[in-house]
Amino acid sequence: MAEPWSGQSLQALPATVLGALGALGSEFLLEWEAQDMRVTLFKLLLLWLVLSLLSIQLAWGFYGSTVTGLYHRPGLGGQNGSTPDGSTHFPSW
Repeated sequence: MAEPWSGQSLQALPATVLGALGALGSEFLLEWEAQDMRVTLFKLLLLWLVLSLLSIQLAWGFYGSTVTGLYHRPGLGGQNGSTPDGSTHFPSW
């Protein structure tokens, strides 16, 4: 049969719980320090991504109209231009 809780074991319970929490906290800190290099690498990669996207945005601001002008030629047909004057290969109904 189980022994009833004695007053002495109830008094030791908070110390046991605090000791377990302290051990868990120190283990967490050791694991956090081990992750430090990965966190640093993540921050560097995130910074690289943000700088790359910012550079693309700035480049598009400067050269976007030039690039768009290469692909959109207004006038008589052509690539991405208006409808050509000549006949198409599609039958008309």
